[in-house]
Amino acid sequence: MRKKVKVIDEPSLRIHIDYDHLTVGELGNILIRLQAALRSIAGLSPGEYDGRYSEEQPRFVTSSVHTKHSIEISVLLAISAIVLSIPGAIYTWKRFSTDVFRWFKIALLAMGHGEIKNQEDNIEIEGLRIEVTKGKIDLEASRPFLDELSSKKRKALENFIWSLIGPARRVDIGDDESEISMQWPEEDKED
Repeated sequence: MRKKVKVIDEPSLRIHIDYDHLTVGELGNILIRLQAALRSIAGLSPGEYDGRYSEEQPRFVTSSVHTKHSIEISVLLAISAIVLSIPGAIYTWKRFSTDVFRWFKIALLAMGHGEIKNQEDNIEIEGLRIEVTKGKIDLEASRPFLDELSSKKRKALENFIWSLIGPARRVDIGDDESEISMQWPEEDKED
């Protein structure tokens, strides 16, 4: 019997992708790698599972709206309705979701600026411009989190970024707290 799952709709991580063309396969690849990156950052991936969430394995769910040359993706958290019935659970899981989305943006920004370095998984993103366009993300205050990123978590983030590079012209990732814009120079997109 399947558990009844309830979606927590706040906070929501929004990802807006502008593109020239995007295939179904590319979109599927982006969503799969996004899920993997979020689960890894949250300590929910196999081999990195955090025992704090042993009673319930939260899931990240997405919904999207398409236009001719862009797609808007909302990422929400979903957990068992049974767990949500526990007093204070909604607040706890909203806080968990907020933290994961914040860590995700911090790690993307740090990787784009070359602040996260690992000899085995050194990321090089030629020409990629990543900037904070809304709110503020303090990398120095985030250092303890960045120092805890394992090579597996870094690899999941790297794979997500590379899945975006092919089809995207510009990507905005944010929530009510802050937003990051990732953009590649137009000349790199020409044939």
